[in-house]
Amino acid sequence: MTLTEVRRLIEQLDIRPSKALGQNFLIDANVLQIILREADVRRDEVVLEIGPGLGMLTQELIERAKEVIAVEKDARLCGHLRRKFPELELIEGDAVEVPLPDCDKVVANLPYSISTPILQRLVEGEPQPRAIVVTLQREVAQRLAAHPHTKEYGALTLFTQLHYHATVAHIVSPRCFFPAPQVESAIVTLNRRDPRVKLERGAPFHAIVRAGFGQRRKMLGKLLAEFGPLDEATARRRAEELSLEEWIKLANTFR
Repeated sequence: MTLTEVRRLIEQLDIRPSKALGQNFLIDANVLQIILREADVRRDEVVLEIGPGLGMLTQELIERAKEVIAVEKDARLCGHLRRKFPELELIEGDAVEVPLPDCDKVVANLPYSISTPILQRLVEGEPQPRAIVVTLQREVAQRLAAHPHTKEYGALTLFTQLHYHATVAHIVSPRCFFPAPQVESAIVTLNRRDPRVKLERGAPFHAIVRAGFGQRRKMLGKLLAEFGPLDEATARRRAEELSLEEWIKLANTFR
């Protein structure tokens, strides 16, 4: 949909895009094609879309997938989507709170206001999708794909990379949306994988990572004392210095 078409449609629907709901509608066909290329949706796959909005991406997904399930909070947009896509399975509600259905892939332009909690639900939940292709703030995208010894590297990085390989596929200009957000966006591809080091059952991975990054400038010996003793070398390091594999090994020692 072009900017003119989007303006006309939201006027017909009597919709004023809500900043609180993170409503920034995609208007760039080239960006849409990049999302579809990264998603590589197939006819035997069930796809979940969060925040379908006016349905620009939805229409393309319906043409490619076995089934498309969408979660939309705005009741006015839900009415529009039901009329336009009678074959769409639509869940009306807040994607942070409603039960998310099982799916093969998640493909979405995530509302900025809920992108981080939604990602946490997807990468930490069970069962996990085989792939997740989402457009979100560039800052969050960089955190997902970050490496140790960088300021972007943190708990969200590790929780994501525990199960997924993260790639920033494309940087998206604010001009590709209406209304234009105040930040750049990025298309991120997350592909399901197993880490090189196995996380043992009962290992407190999430707990020690949260504790370690709670005060990221402090040394781990003090931050993780409640879990047990650390060897001297690890105790003198900071959270951002440990790789994913080192965090897994550390968690395994505390299982």
